[in-house]
Amino acid sequence: MATEQIKTGILLLNFGGPWNLKEVKPFLYRVFSDPNILVKIPSPLRKCLAFLIAQIKGAYSVRAYKTIGGCSPQLHWTKLQAMNLENILNNRFFKISIGMRASSPSISEALTELKGWGAEQLILLPLFPQYSTTTTGSCFEETYKQLKKLKWQPVIKEICSWPDHPDYISLLIQTLNEAMQKAKTEWTKDHNIPVHIIFSAHSLPLAIVKRGDPYSQEINQTFLKLQTYCLNSLSTPCSLAFQSRNGRLPWLEPYLENELIRLAKLGSKRLIIIPISFVSDHIETLWELDLLYSKIAKENGIEQYIRARTFNDDIKFGILLYTILLKSSDFASTMNNEVC
Repeated sequence: MATEQIKTGILLLNFGGPWNLKEVKPFLYRVFSDPNILVKIPSPLRKCLAFLIAQIKGAYSVRAYKTIGGCSPQLHWTKLQAMNLENILNNRFFKISIGMRASSPSISEALTELKGWGAEQLILLPLFPQYSTTTTGSCFEETYKQLKKLKWQPVIKEICSWPDHPDYISLLIQTLNEAMQKAKTEWTKDHNIPVHIIFSAHSLPLAIVKRGDPYSQEINQTFLKLQTYCLNSLSTPCSLAFQSRNGRLPWLEPYLENELIRLAKLGSKRLIIIPISFVSDHIETLWELDLLYSKIAKENGIEQYIRARTFNDDIKFGILLYTILLKSSDFASTMNNEVC
């Protein structure tokens, strides 16, 4: 006789964003209050610094968010990604809840929902392809902190990262090929003028990298797979660059703005930008890549600048998340937990 499956909660973790303009400064404060962001700074001082940073950056950030509709679309896309995964699972013994590290719905709210539903085990599934203490690590820390507050001890499975998962690389290659086709269609000049591809990732302070953060190594894992495809299948040059640096301290290089200028000086006229550390659109794609960096490129003589799409609600991304879950033996056994 078959027994019921174990009720499994899937905590879909993301960073979050301001869902309206009034939320911009509070969001920035929550980001910089995180000890994984401002490292080795005592809590009272860190909170003071976070408040100052939020005030200083707030006006600029509000202007940026106004240009993309007055809010971050990340929650919208994350909800659709969760819905796609839920439809693929199609199993009443699984429930997905979204937990945002620096905005609502919070990780605490998501865990409360899963506990109330009766989840016996918990899968932590971050929407960050590459692991960093500032993103996935911070989300995990917050999860365990809130579990302790809830006095809840479910069986837990962590999925840390998937930087070179074959389906992830294939999906990035699909967005690259779409962008290449768009570049070919829209370019009305000499088609012998080559395209250069830049794979762009969110940067990270070197101080955090030097503490052992594996993010740069995992970004390189992603890049090397894509570089091989570009050279062997497209015969197209490519490079890796890092965006979104904050402040004046050194971060991972080359900075995207410098890479744009370097390529322009070498005579490049056509560029395709492929974001490789984001799985949906938000301020770093819609404002930074589409507007800020595009302006820098064109001011330096780049004539064609195309940014490849992110995954957003692409059903293939839902399938990717499902295959990542299946890679876990615990998850696979849960899916078929029938005993005669």
